[in-house]
Amino acid sequence: MIFRRTAPVVAALLVGGLVGSPTASAHPAPTAGCGVTDLMVKASSYWVATDTDQAANNWSNALFHVGNLAQVRTTGVSNHKTWPWTEANRWLLPTDPARPFAADAQASGEAYLDVWYFHQEDRVLDPLRAELAAEAASVAQGHTRYWTTPDALNLSLPSFTRVGVMDSNQALLDASGTLFRDARKRLFSDLSGLWLGNAQANGFAVSGLAKAVLALPADSPPRAEYARTLRRSAEALRWAQRPDGFWNAELLFGGKESSSTALITYALAAGINAGVLDRAAYLPVVRKGWEALTTVALRDSGRLGYVQARGSHRRAGADDSAAFAVGAFLTAGQQVAALTPGC
Repeated sequence: MIFRRTAPVVAALLVGGLVGSPTASAHPAPTAGCGVTDLMVKASSYWVATDTDQAANNWSNALFHVGNLAQVRTTGVSNHKTWPWTEANRWLLPTDPARPFAADAQASGEAYLDVWYFHQEDRVLDPLRAELAAEAASVAQGHTRYWTTPDALNLSLPSFTRVGVMDSNQALLDASGTLFRDARKRLFSDLSGLWLGNAQANGFAVSGLAKAVLALPADSPPRAEYARTLRRSAEALRWAQRPDGFWNAELLFGGKESSSTALITYALAAGINAGVLDRAAYLPVVRKGWEALTTVALRDSGRLGYVQARGSHRRAGADDSAAFAVGAFLTAGQQVAALTPGC
């Protein structure tokens, strides 16, 4: 195993110690015939064997590693990549002096949180804790515009929420709630149920909300707040799904797009698993999304195609892929597996 743990220890973590992780929906080890997990391994194996930019400490690689650990927890199969990546980073967040507390940089924190469950050493989370504490102090002073796009709900909210819950740190939960409400006021339409931007932006938003819902206690006021917005967005996105199961890159046009489809499929499946979305209404949507990803976007080789670059408006082709999209596919697979008999 990548994390230098024996199989019994990993099994114990699956059952108990990973409850706080949005990618750690514990369920029994999959049977040999679980097609969902087979496809997860295929996608991750292809990516680590072929991608040429795996060393960079950036948001896209971070989201791949969040998905990679979702695969380890779901399948028990490791490619021995995530711990070395975090170790090479020295568990630091990327920095940009021009953009203090940029949400993109905090995506690495979510990967470090996942690693911490296997390596519970202070050095793994100390830089993240320091960053979040400093940002929370700034928010308390009235600086609330750090989340400038819906993407921040996926890139930053999970770290705030999970560290806040883990450390019983109300200041972090309060700060992330303030940042969320400020972003929601500027970037969300209650009328349409959609976030400002394309399908990818909406996918980032709902997946981040789903991660927060999974991480928070059932009776937590922030959980109820995030769940309300997740339900409103889910209702709008349900009707925007294409007949073939994909979401269009620009929601109404732009052609099929895999990263948004994976992010939205994850969010809807996680919402069902968390008990905040109606299973009868959303499970068919999840199944259609997963079918599109696995029968059209995922090639026999394991390459996940039809991925639009973040912030791009160029139509995605069958060869277009990216680390963050593979990570989204893997986290979606974990949640879909929990809804699939035999997995």
